[in-house]
Amino acid sequence: MLATTFLLSAALTALPMAGYIDRIVEHHADGDVILRTSEHSDFNGSRIRLQQKLRRLSGNKFSIDFSDQPAATKTYHEALCLESGMRPSTGRGILGGENAIAAWSCVSSETREGTPATIEEIERAFDEPASSQDNWTDYARTAAPSGSAAPGQPFFAIGSMNVKSSVAGAVSYSVSVDDRRCYAQSAERHAGAFELSAQTGVNCSGTRPGSLNTELRACVPRACGLSQGSYRIR
Repeated sequence: MLATTFLLSAALTALPMAGYIDRIVEHHADGDVILRTSEHSDFNGSRIRLQQKLRRLSGNKFSIDFSDQPAATKTYHEALCLESGMRPSTGRGILGGENAIAAWSCVSSETREGTPATIEEIERAFDEPASSQDNWTDYARTAAPSGSAAPGQPFFAIGSMNVKSSVAGAVSYSVSVDDRRCYAQSAERHAGAFELSAQTGVNCSGTRPGSLNTELRACVPRACGLSQGSYRIR
């Protein structure tokens, strides 16, 4: 497995309670660039440590460019998507919420990706709540994350979607946990009619015992899909 070539996971030291360590690598007036170190499954029952490059937008909200990541992170992303027969997204997205750690996005191998939306376009795409609608021509079908995790431990919430649009325009999608205390969202533009199958996931830090609501939302110009699930912290 590709992931086993990254790092030896046996000697990892404990991360802070938040589940990650941030290091500023570039200072900018409109938002610092950081490298966030966090732990992830190595697909063999152990953990490995990876870095994601993020740019701070405000508070607990960051932009992420999946095509501009450290080499080991890109390789891991490829291995993660390959588990589902997919390939990594090369677009941009937003990672947000006080419990969010990292984000990943995969698209089906036969899907032609569109033009990545700007961060401003991605933010605007989620200003209004999505209405669930569907028709035979255009549709957005979603499956929200569900699962369980231990209190205080990071977990990976991943959902899937299938969309079809008979007209040009944007597709936007978002996965969220615990009323957007942990979420990731993205959007891309297409110059003509399109179909897209994708998985989008977010790593969240575990919190109090109980049930956390999850949601996956996807919209194309003429249809939106919205599904809900739950993560049990126990």
